[in-house]
Amino acid sequence: MDEDRHGHGHGHSHGHEGDRFDDAAATWDDDPDHERRQQAVAELIASTVPLSPQSRALDVGGGTGRLSILLADRVGSVTVTDPSIGMVQVAQERIEAAGLTGRMRAVQADLSQDRLEGEYDVVWSSLALHHVRDLDTLLTVLAGMLTDGGTLAIADLERDRDGAFHADKVDFDGHHGFDRVELTEQLGRAGFTDVAFQDATSIAKDGRDFGVFLCTARRSPR
Repeated sequence: MDEDRHGHGHGHSHGHEGDRFDDAAATWDDDPDHERRQQAVAELIASTVPLSPQSRALDVGGGTGRLSILLADRVGSVTVTDPSIGMVQVAQERIEAAGLTGRMRAVQADLSQDRLEGEYDVVWSSLALHHVRDLDTLLTVLAGMLTDGGTLAIADLERDRDGAFHADKVDFDGHHGFDRVELTEQLGRAGFTDVAFQDATSIAKDGRDFGVFLCTARRSPR
């Protein structure tokens, strides 16, 4: 998933924006900047989050599954979710091509409204959550899917107060990045503790650099 993904939080019938992601899915990973960012996020997650061969991972808004493919060898299994059927189809093809069908699968789901069975030790997400309008609901859902002490790892945009990052997207209705203090409070309300941030990477767009953080948090014991 990436900074130009829009349509998240619109359900499965999200008009032309959703169609645009379906159409763009096949060539999504051809952009070298996408790959550079996914590798930076994957390396940071691998060095920050406790992963083991027994870990069950969930990827929220995983797009073509690139981040999860990069991390697949460090965990036992990964379920990649995305609202776009086009992205999910490409993710499934990439999983098969990488020989990872034994430990990975891709599912069309918008977790703020679609129920997904299972319990997970780690949930990760890269540049997806700023598309989710009702973030409080999604974070509460994710807390419910994590084991006690399980880890949430979110890579997303720093607060972009003037909305410059999405200025060219007339139908964008998500978040213009996140304020670290506000996100910490949201995570606390949803059932997370030990919230920490670190700089992950940046995105160059229209002559500006937009920062991307990695936020990690632990599921509070129930």
